[in-house]
Amino acid sequence: MRSRDPRLSAVESYSDAFRDLVNDRVGWKGEPARKLRLNTDEDWSFVCVAMDILGDASLALHNFLEFGIDGPTKYDDTGEKYLRLYGLLSAAYIQQQAALKLHNLMNCTRQKEFKRRVDQLAIRALRHQLASHSLDCKDFSANSVSAFVPVRIDLGGFNCTVTENRGDRSASYNLRNAVRDHCEFMLDLLDATYEKSYKTIFKNQAAKLEKHSSKLEELRHVKAGHLVFKSQHPDGPNIVIVPMKVSGEDT
Repeated sequence: MRSRDPRLSAVESYSDAFRDLVNDRVGWKGEPARKLRLNTDEDWSFVCVAMDILGDASLALHNFLEFGIDGPTKYDDTGEKYLRLYGLLSAAYIQQQAALKLHNLMNCTRQKEFKRRVDQLAIRALRHQLASHSLDCKDFSANSVSAFVPVRIDLGGFNCTVTENRGDRSASYNLRNAVRDHCEFMLDLLDATYEKSYKTIFKNQAAKLEKHSSKLEELRHVKAGHLVFKSQHPDGPNIVIVPMKVSGEDT
């Protein structure tokens, strides 16, 4: 069985939990927008699509973390490297946009804070520079426009070197680290969305509030890197193991 990146797996756990939360409230009796306290009936479609995108993008990111830019191939194929680079950047971007959309649709607070944070991510900047605005990438702080291109000979493994305006400046990026930072952002955003959502849609429903509060506690253990073993009994406690951190080890 393939190993799975724990941070990205935690993102999937939050995504699945949010879907379960929505299903728990909506059920099969209609009026999903009213039950979720959305602003319009049309917002329900966006909630459904955003949830699908979260899961689909995670599959793409898992594949990248396992095989890198080179991919699961015995050939040194430059074209595949470019496809995987552009695919990685697009997958991370649409996953961020889906999570931000859910956060907005559920009328959560701190929207400006999360927008500011996402704009600071290296993988988002690379998406703008290499996969959408290669010839018209704006630097609003300097009121300038630049062109960016990946350096072909340095593209491989988890490395991507980017040059600006054919050599004015260049920078190398560890794409594994960029995905890690992306996951940290996603976990914080999805955590905030889940907490606000269950408290809103199950207001004054004590049993449901307790159920989803317990689920959020479990998710936060996973988010912190703890191992959670679920009880086989519905009312039994989960077992949580906190791994010891080795001195000098990155979190």
